[in-house]
Amino acid sequence: MAVDPQVTQIIEGAAKQKTPLGKQYLGPLASGLTFAVLLWAMLQEMMRPDAMRMTSWCAPYIIVTSYMYCDYWLWMLHCFLDREENLKSVLGPIKVLAQSFQDHHDVPATLLKGNHLGEIEDIVSLVGAMALILGYWTSPSTKLIMAGISFWGAVGGLNHFYCHAKTHGYQIPGIVWAGQEYGMLPTPAHHKRHHTSPHQEKWNFLNGLYKFYEFVYKGTGSSYNALFVMFYTCNPVSMQIWTLMLGIFA
Repeated sequence: MAVDPQVTQIIEGAAKQKTPLGKQYLGPLASGLTFAVLLWAMLQEMMRPDAMRMTSWCAPYIIVTSYMYCDYWLWMLHCFLDREENLKSVLGPIKVLAQSFQDHHDVPATLLKGNHLGEIEDIVSLVGAMALILGYWTSPSTKLIMAGISFWGAVGGLNHFYCHAKTHGYQIPGIVWAGQEYGMLPTPAHHKRHHTSPHQEKWNFLNGLYKFYEFVYKGTGSSYNALFVMFYTCNPVSMQIWTLMLGIFA
Protein backbone atom coordinates (compact mmCIF):
# COMPACT_ATOMS: atom_id res chain seq x y z
CA MET A 1 0.00 0.00 0.00
CA ALA A 2 1.45 3.36 -1.08
CA VAL A 3 1.85 6.08 1.53
CA ASP A 4 0.99 9.65 0.61
CA PRO A 5 4.29 11.67 0.63
CA GLN A 6 2.50 14.60 2.30
CA VAL A 7 1.43 12.36 5.17
CA THR A 8 5.01 11.09 5.55
CA GLN A 9 6.28 14.69 5.62
CA ILE A 10 3.75 15.66 8.30
CA ILE A 11 4.72 12.66 10.47
CA GLU A 12 8.44 13.37 10.13
CA GLY A 13 7.88 17.04 10.91
CA ALA A 14 5.94 16.18 14.05
CA ALA A 15 8.71 13.84 15.15
CA LYS A 16 11.29 16.57 14.75
CA GLN A 17 9.22 19.21 16.56
CA LYS A 18 10.80 20.21 19.85
CA THR A 19 9.05 20.63 23.16
CA PRO A 20 8.65 24.37 23.83
CA LEU A 21 11.15 25.82 26.27
CA GLY A 22 9.89 26.61 29.75
CA LYS A 23 8.99 30.25 30.41
CA GLN A 24 11.64 32.00 32.48
CA TYR A 25 10.64 34.55 35.12
CA LEU A 26 11.06 35.68 38.71
CA GLY A 27 7.97 35.67 40.88
CA PRO A 28 6.37 38.78 42.40
CA LEU A 29 8.09 38.46 45.80
CA ALA A 30 11.66 38.45 44.48
CA SER A 31 10.90 41.07 41.82
CA GLY A 32 8.97 43.25 44.26
CA LEU A 33 11.67 43.24 46.94
CA THR A 34 14.39 44.03 44.41
CA PHE A 35 12.30 46.87 42.97
CA ALA A 36 11.70 48.22 46.49
CA VAL A 37 15.48 48.32 47.08
CA LEU A 38 15.96 50.20 43.79
CA LEU A 39 13.16 52.64 44.60
CA TRP A 40 14.55 53.35 48.07
CA ALA A 41 18.01 53.98 46.60
CA MET A 42 16.62 56.50 44.10
CA LEU A 43 14.47 58.34 46.66
CA GLN A 44 17.34 58.43 49.15
CA GLU A 45 19.67 59.83 46.52
CA MET A 46 17.17 62.52 45.53
CA MET A 47 16.82 63.69 49.13
CA ARG A 48 20.56 63.93 49.85
CA PRO A 49 22.41 67.26 49.94
CA ASP A 50 24.29 68.08 46.73
CA ALA A 51 27.64 67.54 48.44
CA MET A 52 26.70 63.93 49.23
CA ARG A 53 25.31 63.00 45.82
CA MET A 54 26.80 60.17 43.82
CA THR A 55 29.31 61.17 41.15
CA SER A 56 29.76 59.80 37.63
CA TRP A 57 32.31 57.33 39.02
CA CYS A 58 29.64 55.65 41.12
CA ALA A 59 28.00 53.95 38.12
CA PRO A 60 31.06 51.88 37.09
CA TYR A 61 31.80 51.22 40.78
CA ILE A 62 28.30 49.81 41.32
CA ILE A 63 28.33 47.74 38.12
CA VAL A 64 31.81 46.29 38.59
CA THR A 65 31.41 45.60 42.31
CA SER A 66 28.06 43.88 41.94
CA TYR A 67 29.28 41.87 38.92
CA MET A 68 32.54 40.71 40.50
CA TYR A 69 30.91 39.74 43.77
CA CYS A 70 28.10 37.88 41.99
CA ASP A 71 30.65 36.08 39.81
CA TYR A 72 32.43 34.90 42.96
CA TRP A 73 29.20 33.96 44.75
CA LEU A 74 27.78 31.93 41.86
CA TRP A 75 31.07 30.09 41.39
CA MET A 76 31.31 29.31 45.11
CA LEU A 77 27.64 28.29 45.37
CA HIS A 78 27.97 25.91 42.43
CA CYS A 79 31.26 24.44 43.66
CA PHE A 80 29.92 23.96 47.20
CA LEU A 81 26.66 22.29 46.17
CA ASP A 82 28.53 19.94 43.83
CA ARG A 83 30.35 18.46 46.82
CA GLU A 84 29.11 14.97 47.72
CA GLU A 85 29.45 15.81 51.44
CA ASN A 86 26.35 17.99 51.11
CA LEU A 87 24.23 14.99 50.11
CA LYS A 88 24.47 14.03 53.79
CA SER A 89 23.91 17.54 55.18
CA VAL A 90 21.78 17.81 58.31
CA LEU A 91 20.25 20.95 56.80
CA GLY A 92 17.34 19.86 54.64
CA PRO A 93 17.44 22.73 52.10
CA ILE A 94 21.19 22.25 51.51
CA LYS A 95 20.75 18.52 51.04
CA VAL A 96 17.92 19.06 48.55
CA LEU A 97 19.86 21.71 46.62
CA ALA A 98 22.98 19.55 46.48
CA GLN A 99 20.95 16.62 45.18
CA SER A 100 19.37 18.84 42.53
CA PHE A 101 22.71 20.30 41.39
CA GLN A 102 24.37 16.90 41.17
CA ASP A 103 21.43 15.19 39.47
CA HIS A 104 21.60 17.94 36.85
CA HIS A 105 24.96 16.55 35.68
CA ASP A 106 23.28 13.35 34.54
CA VAL A 107 20.03 14.74 33.10
CA PRO A 108 20.78 18.35 32.09
CA ALA A 109 17.94 18.63 29.58
CA THR A 110 15.25 18.40 32.26
CA LEU A 111 15.72 22.05 33.22
CA LEU A 112 14.52 23.11 29.76
CA LYS A 113 10.95 22.17 30.64
CA GLY A 114 10.59 24.37 33.72
CA ASN A 115 11.23 27.83 35.08
CA HIS A 116 14.96 27.56 35.76
CA LEU A 117 15.24 31.26 36.58
CA GLY A 118 12.60 30.83 39.27
CA GLU A 119 14.97 28.52 41.16
CA ILE A 120 16.90 31.57 42.40
CA GLU A 121 13.78 33.31 43.70
CA ASP A 122 14.39 32.38 47.35
CA ILE A 123 17.93 33.77 47.48
CA VAL A 124 16.94 36.91 45.51
CA SER A 125 14.08 37.47 47.96
CA LEU A 126 16.39 37.06 50.94
CA VAL A 127 18.95 39.46 49.46
CA GLY A 128 16.26 42.06 48.86
CA ALA A 129 14.72 41.59 52.30
CA MET A 130 18.06 41.97 54.07
CA ALA A 131 18.86 45.08 52.01
CA LEU A 132 15.56 46.60 53.14
CA ILE A 133 16.11 45.64 56.79
CA LEU A 134 19.54 47.30 56.78
CA GLY A 135 18.46 50.13 54.51
CA TYR A 136 18.28 52.75 57.27
CA TRP A 137 22.06 52.48 57.71
CA THR A 138 23.17 52.01 54.09
CA SER A 139 23.83 54.42 51.24
CA PRO A 140 22.08 54.51 47.85
CA SER A 141 25.16 53.00 46.19
CA THR A 142 25.12 50.03 48.58
CA LYS A 143 21.43 49.43 47.87
CA LEU A 144 22.12 49.56 44.13
CA ILE A 145 24.96 47.06 44.53
CA MET A 146 22.59 44.63 46.27
CA ALA A 147 20.03 45.03 43.51
CA GLY A 148 22.85 44.58 40.99
CA ILE A 149 23.88 41.29 42.60
CA SER A 150 20.36 39.96 42.05
CA PHE A 151 20.39 41.26 38.47
CA TRP A 152 23.69 39.56 37.60
CA GLY A 153 22.48 36.39 39.32
CA ALA A 154 19.48 36.40 37.01
CA VAL A 155 21.74 36.96 34.00
CA GLY A 156 23.91 34.01 35.03
CA GLY A 157 20.88 31.78 35.59
CA LEU A 158 19.32 32.70 32.26
CA ASN A 159 22.57 32.12 30.40
CA HIS A 160 22.91 28.71 32.03
CA PHE A 161 19.41 27.86 30.80
CA TYR A 162 20.15 29.04 27.27
CA CYS A 163 23.52 27.24 27.19
CA HIS A 164 21.62 23.98 27.58
CA ALA A 165 18.91 25.11 25.16
CA LYS A 166 21.49 25.87 22.47
CA THR A 167 23.25 22.55 23.07
CA HIS A 168 19.93 20.79 22.44
CA GLY A 169 19.29 22.62 19.18
CA TYR A 170 17.02 25.47 20.30
CA GLN A 171 17.34 29.03 19.09
CA ILE A 172 18.30 31.45 21.84
CA PRO A 173 17.65 35.20 22.23
CA GLY A 174 19.99 37.40 20.21
CA ILE A 175 21.26 39.29 23.24
CA VAL A 176 22.30 36.02 24.92
CA TRP A 177 23.93 34.79 21.72
CA ALA A 178 25.89 38.06 21.47
CA GLY A 179 26.99 37.82 25.11
CA GLN A 180 28.34 34.33 24.49
CA GLU A 181 29.83 35.15 21.09
CA TYR A 182 31.78 38.16 22.36
CA GLY A 183 33.05 36.60 25.58
CA MET A 184 30.76 38.34 28.04
CA LEU A 185 28.95 35.15 29.02
CA PRO A 186 30.02 31.48 29.26
CA THR A 187 29.39 29.54 26.06
CA PRO A 188 27.66 26.15 25.77
CA ALA A 189 31.03 24.58 24.90
CA HIS A 190 32.57 26.06 28.04
CA HIS A 191 29.74 24.85 30.28
CA LYS A 192 29.76 21.44 28.61
CA ARG A 193 33.22 20.87 30.07
CA HIS A 194 31.67 21.10 33.53
CA HIS A 195 29.21 18.39 32.52
CA THR A 196 32.10 16.09 31.63
CA SER A 197 32.88 13.65 34.47
CA PRO A 198 34.18 14.13 37.14
CA HIS A 199 32.60 17.65 37.01
CA GLN A 200 35.55 19.25 38.80
CA GLU A 201 36.00 22.47 36.81
CA LYS A 202 34.16 25.37 35.18
CA TRP A 203 31.71 26.08 38.02
CA ASN A 204 31.22 29.66 36.82
CA PHE A 205 27.95 31.19 35.61
CA LEU A 206 29.57 34.50 34.60
CA ASN A 207 32.91 35.29 32.93
CA GLY A 208 34.91 36.76 35.78
CA LEU A 209 37.77 35.34 37.83
CA TYR A 210 36.80 31.67 37.79
CA LYS A 211 40.32 30.63 36.73
CA PHE A 212 41.74 32.34 39.81
CA TYR A 213 39.08 30.83 42.09
CA GLU A 214 39.73 27.33 40.76
CA PHE A 215 43.50 27.79 41.07
CA VAL A 216 43.17 28.78 44.74
CA TYR A 217 40.57 26.06 45.42
CA LYS A 218 42.73 23.31 43.99
CA GLY A 219 45.76 24.80 45.74
CA THR A 220 44.00 24.14 49.07
CA GLY A 221 43.53 20.49 48.09
CA SER A 222 39.89 21.21 47.14
CA SER A 223 39.13 21.94 50.78
CA TYR A 224 35.51 21.31 51.75
CA ASN A 225 35.98 23.15 55.04
CA ALA A 226 37.06 26.34 53.25
CA LEU A 227 34.02 26.15 50.97
CA PHE A 228 31.78 25.52 53.97
CA VAL A 229 33.00 28.63 55.80
CA MET A 230 32.76 30.81 52.68
CA PHE A 231 29.28 29.56 51.82
CA TYR A 232 27.82 30.50 55.18
CA THR A 233 29.73 33.75 55.78
CA CYS A 234 30.18 35.21 52.30
CA ASN A 235 26.74 34.58 50.81
CA PRO A 236 24.89 37.77 49.74
CA VAL A 237 22.61 37.72 52.79
CA SER A 238 25.06 37.32 55.69
CA MET A 239 27.69 39.36 53.82
CA GLN A 240 25.46 42.44 54.07
CA ILE A 241 25.53 42.27 57.87
CA TRP A 242 29.26 42.00 58.50
CA THR A 243 30.28 44.36 55.71
CA LEU A 244 27.99 47.00 57.24
CA MET A 245 29.40 46.37 60.71
CA LEU A 246 32.95 46.75 59.35
CA GLY A 247 32.05 49.86 57.41
CA ILE A 248 32.87 48.28 54.04
CA PHE A 249 29.37 48.74 52.62
CA ALA A 250 27.70 51.63 54.42
